[in-house]
Amino acid sequence: MRIISCVLAAMLMAAATYWLLVPPEPRREVVVGVLQYTNTNLTTLEGFKDGLAELGYHEGDNLKILFDGPAQSKEELAARLRLLLAKHPDLLFVSPTPAALVAAEMTRGTDLPVVFAPVNDPVASGVVNNLRRPEANLTGVRLAPSEGRRLQSLLEVVPAVRRVFVPYNPLDSSALASLNQLRRAAPSLNVELLPKPFTPKTDLFAPGYAPEGIDAVFLPREGLVLSRIKDFVSLSARRKLALSTPRFDQVEQGALTGLGFIGYEVGKQAARLAHLLLSGTPVASLPVETAEDYLFINLAAAERLGIHVPETVLRRADRLIRVTGALTVP
Repeated sequence: MRIISCVLAAMLMAAATYWLLVPPEPRREVVVGVLQYTNTNLTTLEGFKDGLAELGYHEGDNLKILFDGPAQSKEELAARLRLLLAKHPDLLFVSPTPAALVAAEMTRGTDLPVVFAPVNDPVASGVVNNLRRPEANLTGVRLAPSEGRRLQSLLEVVPAVRRVFVPYNPLDSSALASLNQLRRAAPSLNVELLPKPFTPKTDLFAPGYAPEGIDAVFLPREGLVLSRIKDFVSLSARRKLALSTPRFDQVEQGALTGLGFIGYEVGKQAARLAHLLLSGTPVASLPVETAEDYLFINLAAAERLGIHVPETVLRRADRLIRVTGALTVP
């Protein structure tokens, strides 16, 4: 009897711990407003929705998603958010940094929970003041400060790279954070950076915009530049340039390599934070999380560019694309 009692007590304790850590599925309808800047984070939204579904939130049943598509300019963000707030959502999901900044400003002083994913550098950009204990109404998923490591990984894939072109949006704090990380890493890697401002009106193919004599193009973590991935892939193909991006889906689209995040997985990570907030967990109890970094290499792009990727680097890659759109995992 004593053994049975001990077993029952252990089972009851395990059950109680489970329900404390994993709140029950919601019964009422939850309304989530989505604010996105450019179309580069649609896979992140897919991951967010799938992550919520795994946690018991199902569209058309107990979940309503308010989303009219991504804003294509920063000017649109505030107008779109005003429309969302008028519908009184229970939570906002915002991405990337420009959307998070607008949400932080327009929900300041309220108790409306906001989850961002991803944001490059939440503190430097002013989205939050404290990563460990967000003091306002925002928390979410940041990117690891690894742009220097991505530059290093580019050189490991293509050791001959010396002059690297960096188009960046000077009005985007995320782009500036990427550029600062690169500038700290470049001297020790014997790399010359050639940064150049990029705006919505920039003609990437205009004579003189992309400098002559460059070996590679490095896309920083920010929505405007990344939204032009097809043009950058075309440029790299025309001029036989290595192209580095922080996003896996853009390596699938033809960039040579990248070290960074998988948007879908970041979305699922954010969904877990949203679940905890919707279950009553205070924002201050949920530290900003860091997305995992992966090394991506597109072998089809390497073949088109005539680049031989060292076998030692291939063995370290987390994702290999052998044919554009086809994925193998080593």
